[in-house]
Amino acid sequence: MDKTKQNLREIFTGFIFIIFIGLFFVLNIIIPAPDVLVAERRIPAKFPDFSLNTIASGSFMSKFDDYAADRFVYRDTFRAIHSFFVLDVYRQSDISGLYRDKEIGLGEFRKTDEIAYRLSSEKIKRAADALAGRDLNVYYSLIPDKSIYGSSYIPGFDLTVAQDIICDVLSDYTYIDIADMLTGSAYYKTDLHWNQTKITHIADFLLRSMDDNNKEKTYIDFTLDTPNAAGDFYGLYTGQIALKTKPDILTYVSAINTPISDDENSGGLLDFSNLKITYLNEVTLELEDGVLYDFERFEGIDPYDFYLRGPQPLVIIENDSVPSRELYLFRDSFGSSLAPLLISSYSKITVIDLRYIHFSLIEMFIEYTPGSDVLFIYGSQILNNPSVLQT
Repeated sequence: MDKTKQNLREIFTGFIFIIFIGLFFVLNIIIPAPDVLVAERRIPAKFPDFSLNTIASGSFMSKFDDYAADRFVYRDTFRAIHSFFVLDVYRQSDISGLYRDKEIGLGEFRKTDEIAYRLSSEKIKRAADALAGRDLNVYYSLIPDKSIYGSSYIPGFDLTVAQDIICDVLSDYTYIDIADMLTGSAYYKTDLHWNQTKITHIADFLLRSMDDNNKEKTYIDFTLDTPNAAGDFYGLYTGQIALKTKPDILTYVSAINTPISDDENSGGLLDFSNLKITYLNEVTLELEDGVLYDFERFEGIDPYDFYLRGPQPLVIIENDSVPSRELYLFRDSFGSSLAPLLISSYSKITVIDLRYIHFSLIEMFIEYTPGSDVLFIYGSQILNNPSVLQT
């Protein structure tokens, strides 16, 4: 009798398992696969090439696993359950390289790849050498990964190694060290980027560092009592870690107070609505009027594209309230929120992203003005990936 009951239990268990698997098989057929994995901000893996070579090499099954996983129904729900058990039940320090920290929130372990940093620095040097020969003042800076400001030791990014490499390669130019001026609170807790309203002192320091005659001058006299809020901001790591997370509030600066100087034409309130903004249209290759902050993009897949429309090869910001002085800002996504703060002291800032335009093509759209400033400023993620820089 006991054996009969055991057999019945096994049959019942097997039956339930088959029903469970069969149900999800049917659901995966009925429910269409998403075109975009919104939470993870990426396109699902495509069905792999089916051939004797891909089957023999094993690449077909490997890629098919990714294809099937990306299209599995209720994917985000299962990812959340997995993350909960790994981080909250088993108490592991990370899940697939993603961590949580009391001070800086969510983040990702990012190892400082010394070879990659040197290659990136050499690419920057090629551009810097070309510009220095045009009577331009060249500066560079490094935006540290937020992990070094965490409440506990987070391995991966090594600021000392990173600075040593970039300063060694770019030793002919002036390094502006901002690492000690930043804290964990300057970065969004759900994202890798910094918060624009928390870096006005960084912008002021950069402006002073690029003015040999007025290094003690204050360029931005700015206290943000009530930050402008675009809305709730679920950063990159929110979707990747798949756990319910309190959102950040994406904030922005709409005006800056600039101290009155000896030049009676400068100083006072700079309202950003008076700035002229132009973008390079990648289709027509013409410069077109645009906006400093794009609320439509805030509703898109990456809300940080709110600043300067996100990835753009070329953006020009013009301020006619100050004497003629120009800056060429070579940047990554961090520079999108930094550039508007720097315009307080320049009549024109040309914002260039070498991920989307080759250095040799820039002169098709702009002319370099002798005596102007040049600033190369990049975060650790880009410097760890030299292939994206086109010089």
